[in-house]
Amino acid sequence: MDQEEEISQTSTCDVAASKSRLLSNEHVQKNHKSTIVDRRVLKHYGRRMKLNCRHGYNILILQNGIVSSSDDDIDSHCIMEFTSMSPGHVRIRGVEANLFLAMNKDGLLYGEADPNNNSTIFIEQPEGPYSAYLSLKYQRKKWYVAIKKNGKIKLGPTTKRGQHATHFLTILV
Repeated sequence: MDQEEEISQTSTCDVAASKSRLLSNEHVQKNHKSTIVDRRVLKHYGRRMKLNCRHGYNILILQNGIVSSSDDDIDSHCIMEFTSMSPGHVRIRGVEANLFLAMNKDGLLYGEADPNNNSTIFIEQPEGPYSAYLSLKYQRKKWYVAIKKNGKIKLGPTTKRGQHATHFLTILV
């Protein structure tokens, strides 16, 4: 009996030690700018920020690919990662969903899994203290990322440069 109790206590200590190692590994990985998703380590090179519209809403990307908005400042789906593709061109990834912000042929924003898709690149245009994000793929049509006053995502064909709905502040997280 004593030997069985000793083995049980030893295995409990081993489990606790392995859990603390996992926690410390996650802490180290988070501090070294990497994220664990599906047991893969995805490195990121850009800054993590929130895209806050002039109307007070943050853009968020859900796991099912739906792009929406939220006025909740602590929602983890609002955290975006910006990667520079070339001067003035950015790719925006939702960290929690691991999907890239993209625009389809109807001007609807959605979450795209393929980072090589051309619809995931946006042209960042400064407008005073704000930035506007023009779709690279639909730049001739002048379709921007935008959120309406009521918090709904605005379709690309209804956007224009200079609209308040297209103005975003990037807030470092």
